[in-house]
Amino acid sequence: MRAHTGTLVLGLGAFVAVAAVAGTAARGVVQPWYALVFGVVIAVGEAARVTQLGSRESAPLGAAGALAYALLPDVHGTVSRHGVLQVVAVVGVALLAGTLPHVVRGRAPDPEYVARRLLAAGFAATLFRPLYAAGGLDPVMARGWAYGTFLVLVVLLTALCDAVVVAMVRVGGPFCPALLAELRAFGAGPGGPAGIGTAVGATGMLIALSTGVLGLWAVPVFCLPSLLVLLSFRRCAAIGQVHRQTVDALSRLPEAAGCGSPGHANRVGELAHAVGVDLGLGEVELRELAYAARMHDIGQLALADPVPGGTTLDLPAAEQRRIARLGAEVIRESGVLDRVASIVAAQADPYRDESAAPPPPLASRIIKVANAYDDLLASTDDLGARREVFARLRADAGGAYDPRVVEALAQVLERAG
Repeated sequence: MRAHTGTLVLGLGAFVAVAAVAGTAARGVVQPWYALVFGVVIAVGEAARVTQLGSRESAPLGAAGALAYALLPDVHGTVSRHGVLQVVAVVGVALLAGTLPHVVRGRAPDPEYVARRLLAAGFAATLFRPLYAAGGLDPVMARGWAYGTFLVLVVLLTALCDAVVVAMVRVGGPFCPALLAELRAFGAGPGGPAGIGTAVGATGMLIALSTGVLGLWAVPVFCLPSLLVLLSFRRCAAIGQVHRQTVDALSRLPEAAGCGSPGHANRVGELAHAVGVDLGLGEVELRELAYAARMHDIGQLALADPVPGGTTLDLPAAEQRRIARLGAEVIRESGVLDRVASIVAAQADPYRDESAAPPPPLASRIIKVANAYDDLLASTDDLGARREVFARLRADAGGAYDPRVVEALAQVLERAG
């Protein structure tokens, strides 16, 4: 289903791009200076786009420029007359120009990203430009607060449209948790990347409104906030690279020392991430979960006698918790992964016990289930292995394991076939 949706998005994006360029070429470019200025801003923004700590690409300057061009009412008193097709055509050509530096550096463009950007620009322009051209917004524009409210509504609907597309195409889990995660990423909710969508939307509206007073000079002036956001993203990306290198190095140590089965850490990491997606964790939470899952066995390095096969599942509960806390201490020594260390420290704690203590963090509960599943499956060779594993996990659900996590893992594996 998701593959078909992705193909549909790519096909729709290609159709819209071809139709927009052909229509604009046939009718001629209206107010070419406006198109050139905004096209340059979008192209520069795309050329400078960065990959965030996950795999999400972000071009705040380019996105703000595209939104501003779609919502542009006038430039220093001169009414803007470009239509929806020209907005999409300018954004498409600018995207292509901005992608060329990435191609030269050996980074192929992501067709889905390009299609989404075109569709988002076209969606915003469709909501605004026909109404503006027909004079339907004149009564609204006469009241400043009403016009501002209308622009905010257009931006929010555009963000919702893009979030729906991303949730349908990119995420392998249920649609609703994926959509909530995307909306959280837009609006700076828990686990979201610092409200980048909110900053882009505000900058786009500010540029569109200020050009009526300042003219095209407003474009470079009010692009400065997006440039600052871009610089902060680059710093975050550099920090994220250090984190990834640290995790890669630490996660290999248990297997290299003979304290784990080959591929166990990566398998647990993949399972944990998939379950986290299914349960609706945000982007930052998912990244920390994946890091912790890959390093969950590092505490075994401190043991005098290695655990046979690295399987800690059948060890006494107190010993499992001791190993988890030893691993957390090792991770804290890195100085950059304290939150990940806290997840690892609690991974061996039971979901519920007789002490009536609060359950460990959700990420720790996910790792506990994913680790148990991989350990149990590795020691079972018959054809009913998965059924037997889940029978044991479900028997301990509500005590050792979180029942919701166990069922989420079952759904993930069922979808994967």
